[in-house]
Amino acid sequence: MATVLVVYASRDGQTRKVAERIANVLRVRRHVVEVLDAARAPSDLDLSRFQAVFVGSPVHAQGYLRPVVRFIQSHRTELERIPTLFFSVGLAILSKINDGRAQTMQIVDRLIAETGWHPRRIELVAGALPYTRYNFLIRFIMRRIVKKEGGDIDTSRNYEYTDWAAVDRFAAEFVGEVAANRPIEVPLAAPAANGPEARA
Repeated sequence: MATVLVVYASRDGQTRKVAERIANVLRVRRHVVEVLDAARAPSDLDLSRFQAVFVGSPVHAQGYLRPVVRFIQSHRTELERIPTLFFSVGLAILSKINDGRAQTMQIVDRLIAETGWHPRRIELVAGALPYTRYNFLIRFIMRRIVKKEGGDIDTSRNYEYTDWAAVDRFAAEFVGEVAANRPIEVPLAAPAANGPEARA
């Protein structure tokens, strides 16, 4: 059994859903899990009591949300001592036109360069496209972006692309290795889904 922290930031709720899914998967396996919105992280948070930490954010404007970046910067020394996994949520990885995975990894690399944090594992998770929750302007912009990438453009409905089985798998696998004190392999992150960059 491990004590695990899942930290996230979210814009439209999909990254929060991924964080909660990770927590539920681990709780079923009898791990102790705390879920924390990075924007509400206490200044005196003690990471030494956790055996593993997940950190997640959606891609937004070619970067990650400031609460997560600030959390990493504030706790970088502690995070370097703990097995950590970073999950990046977005839809660019599903592009039918460009190599969205490579583009997303460039954004991850910039995060690592900016913060000095080196997660042991990185997962690229496809997010959602909640057209009906966008205002007119955002819906118009997102439809144009998505169309360029060969994605879904029917704005009368919402799309969720997250591969939940893949999320379950990497969460259980990562913490299982931590709990067993086995070396953690760092595989090339595979897209955790199947359709452009959206807010998550």
